[in-house]
Amino acid sequence: MNRFFNPENPFWNFMQKIMDAVFLSLLWILGSLPLFTIGASTTALFQFALKQADDEEGYVWKSFWKAYRANFLPATGLWLAMAAAGTFLIVDFYACVNFALPGGIRLLCFALIAGLGLIYLLTLIYVFPILSRFPVKAVKIPAHALVMSVGNLGISVLILLVHGIFLAVIYFFPLMAVFSVGLSALLTSYFYRAVFGRYLKDEEENHE
Repeated sequence: MNRFFNPENPFWNFMQKIMDAVFLSLLWILGSLPLFTIGASTTALFQFALKQADDEEGYVWKSFWKAYRANFLPATGLWLAMAAAGTFLIVDFYACVNFALPGGIRLLCFALIAGLGLIYLLTLIYVFPILSRFPVKAVKIPAHALVMSVGNLGISVLILLVHGIFLAVIYFFPLMAVFSVGLSALLTSYFYRAVFGRYLKDEEENHE
C-alpha cells in the first residue's frame, strides 16, 4: 500500500505527466491568443513535452514562459512564413476547384497541390520541435525539418496520424482542446525523441 502512494510510483508519474499536459494545453491556448504568437507558443509547448518524454520536466508554468520568451522572435518568424505558405496552398486549391480549367490541367493542378501539401505538412510537424531542441538558425529549420521528416517517413506518418486524430477531436468537440493539445504534444514527443536521438548521436560522434 505504501508503495502505491509513493510519489515515485510509475502510476503517479504517469498521472503527473497527464496533469502537466492538460495545464500545458491551457498555457498554449493562452499564449496563442494573439494568433501571430502561435509559433512561440508551439515551440514552448514542445520544449516542455520533449522534456516530459525524457523525464526531465520541471515546473510547467515557469518552463513554458521561459521557452516562450527565449524563442519568441525566431518562432514568430517561422510561424508567419509557414502560415503564408499554407495560405498560398489553400488559395491555389480554391482556384483549382472554382476556375474553369480543362480536365487534364485540373487533374495536374490537384496532383501538384496534393504533393506540395504533403511536403508542407511533413515540414510543418517538425519545424517547432526542431526549434525547441536544436540550436539551429531559423532560416535553415524548414530544410532540416523536411530532411528529417522524409528520412524518417514511417515515424513522420505516425506523427501526422496522431496530430490528425487530435485535430479531429478538437474539430468535433472544441472544448477538448483544453486536453488534446498537450496530450498530442506529449504523445508525439516520444516519436520526435526517437528521431532526434539519431541526429544528436551523429553530432556527438562528429565532435569526437
